[in-house]
Amino acid sequence: MNPDNFMVRAHLQHVERFKNAVSWDALSDSDIHEIENHIAGLPSQIETDEIEARFFDLSALRMQIALIEKDAGTFESTRKRVIEIAASLEEKDAIPAVKQQLEYLRAIQTTEFWECIDLAALEDLRIRLRGLVQFIDKSKRKIVYTNFEDEIISVREDEAIPMPKMTGKQYAKKVEDYLRGHQDEIAIQRLRNNQPLTPTDLQSLEKTLLSIGEDEGRRLLTSMLQIQEMPTLAHLVRRIVGMDRGAAKAAFATFLADRSLNAQQMRFVELVIDQLTARGFMEPAALYEAPFRGLHAGGPDELFAGKPNIIDGLFHTLEETLPRVMEA
Repeated sequence: MNPDNFMVRAHLQHVERFKNAVSWDALSDSDIHEIENHIAGLPSQIETDEIEARFFDLSALRMQIALIEKDAGTFESTRKRVIEIAASLEEKDAIPAVKQQLEYLRAIQTTEFWECIDLAALEDLRIRLRGLVQFIDKSKRKIVYTNFEDEIISVREDEAIPMPKMTGKQYAKKVEDYLRGHQDEIAIQRLRNNQPLTPTDLQSLEKTLLSIGEDEGRRLLTSMLQIQEMPTLAHLVRRIVGMDRGAAKAAFATFLADRSLNAQQMRFVELVIDQLTARGFMEPAALYEAPFRGLHAGGPDELFAGKPNIIDGLFHTLEETLPRVMEA
């Protein structure tokens, strides 16, 4: 603290007293009162941390206190926010500081990390992540600033903190990682290649995805389908893994070979293939939305005016590329 600062100068005797490290060895209640009223609010010349780092410090402190006091509700709600922070940071692996902690960030999102958590591990977590939270996109930073009051209906005084449960975001990430990493499995191959699934394929795929969610697999999978507005499990998987480009081109081969189409009309067909490759499937109504609207403001009806067979064919072919399951 700068003694020439007019605010510091007004409390100089208190500042001088607590400059001495010995004064902090055995603080009395009156000492604490003096620090709170005369020193705590004074400006200092020490460079302060980013506000995001300090908010994360507060979250880590809440977890440590909750762990000591066996406050299961506070611990669990804060833990879930920390997992969301780790998941958001994992997406920033192009930043060197984040890349150094990438394995640790992934570990935080696992159940095993939290099984034997203690104060030392929470302090290590605070130190590792406090300098990284500033890299989270501003639109996502609410996970750092959120400060809800938890309402606990009943907690036994000596009740142990329950085993942590998987969050919906954590489950979705695990499902996506699994599907993208196992594209050689027969059911996923069939979906990517625009082939219908057998009932056995679907049952096997569902069983695998449920197992990822452990005891809450059914709830987590159902929630994921609802959040992503997918009508079936096959649609969800196709959306994540996409359609093989060769399969998409094969479905629209007739249009690609049609010499009567002009350059703009051919680009429209190629854009359909691009979208199927990236998004997995499309409803016919999507042909009237972006990015197709950018090719012609009047949509496919005006772009292919005078060629009703082409328009009908495009709609029919899109419907044929929707994920489907064979009847038992």
